[in-house]
Amino acid sequence: MEEFVGSDEMILHLGPQHPMQPGPFRLNLKLKGETVVDADLEIGFIHKGIEKILENRTYLQGITIVDRICYLVALSNEECFVGCVEKLAGIEVPERSQYIRVIMGELTRIQSHLLGMGEFGEFIGFVSMFMYTIKEREEILSLIDMVTGARITHAYLRFGGVREDLPEGFKEKALPVLNSLKKTIDDYEEMFHTDSIYRERTVGVGTLTADSAKALGVSGPALRATGVDFDIRKAEPYLVYNDLDFKVCTETAGDIFARIQVRLNEIRESIYILEQCLDQIPSGPLFPENTPYGRRTPVMRVPAGEVFHRVEDPRGEMGMYMISDGSDKPYRVKVRGPFFPTLQALPPLIIGTTVADVAAISGSMDGCTSEADR
Repeated sequence: MEEFVGSDEMILHLGPQHPMQPGPFRLNLKLKGETVVDADLEIGFIHKGIEKILENRTYLQGITIVDRICYLVALSNEECFVGCVEKLAGIEVPERSQYIRVIMGELTRIQSHLLGMGEFGEFIGFVSMFMYTIKEREEILSLIDMVTGARITHAYLRFGGVREDLPEGFKEKALPVLNSLKKTIDDYEEMFHTDSIYRERTVGVGTLTADSAKALGVSGPALRATGVDFDIRKAEPYLVYNDLDFKVCTETAGDIFARIQVRLNEIRESIYILEQCLDQIPSGPLFPENTPYGRRTPVMRVPAGEVFHRVEDPRGEMGMYMISDGSDKPYRVKVRGPFFPTLQALPPLIIGTTVADVAAISGSMDGCTSEADR
């Protein structure tokens, strides 16, 4: 951002701590009246050095570490990390464990989208929406807790399977929650579509084009809201997604309204996926038989090699590039998280808007600064 400030301009710093920001980063805005004429972004306030930590932990210990990249999507991070090791070691995950992983991944997607929409509503003054979504999110977190024993960070996945099977009565507990959520999502959609103030603040505001999104590496709902139907679950199916029926949710406007609508529709699709999984999950072992892999896998040495594995995180493409030197610790782990490139799209979107729009645009990106500052 040009540091020269004209006589009718001023610099405004939002952050690193600010009520409208999903995590500590700083937006530096150059204003001319109420209009943003230039902007830049500063991150790094909570850098954790996770990639370096992973090089100094065993593969099994790494599962706990990747939970902390972004606590909202711990199970997605685990799926990516464990998937890298399974590719390197040539481990085939039994079908039952694959279904369980899909179930946990889609529950993670739902609770993440619910919190993201609630926070967004709060940023634009729709405080009631935060209370609504938090209530529903607690029901989903209770289902996750029922399986993993934790609400947020789980250390649940294992190389070749999962730590525990689904508990008795899980399906009977989950289906009423999902059926209730279907109606609730319809109610949210009606509120968003019929509230004139909400539409005024979101329709045509913060428009991201498909070309700009692809150039910056944006993925997930922010990309699909521009009309690009890219979803790793369809493009490069992993686990049992190839056997499940679901559609990629897209919108074409690329504005705030479209980004929120994509997330609403994705919750519906996740519920549909969960219903299929609960209906057709097979019986069988959790780990490949006649192998050393299990819940209490001993310190393992992974064959030397390198691999890249990616999954569809609630915010987009979560990828990890892993190098093994044949020891019990990874030689290198490079994380390609979804929010860092999405964050780069923020300054161009807010230039030319008003100060009041900055909070709405920033909130609609559904950020996790913890992941960007990993």
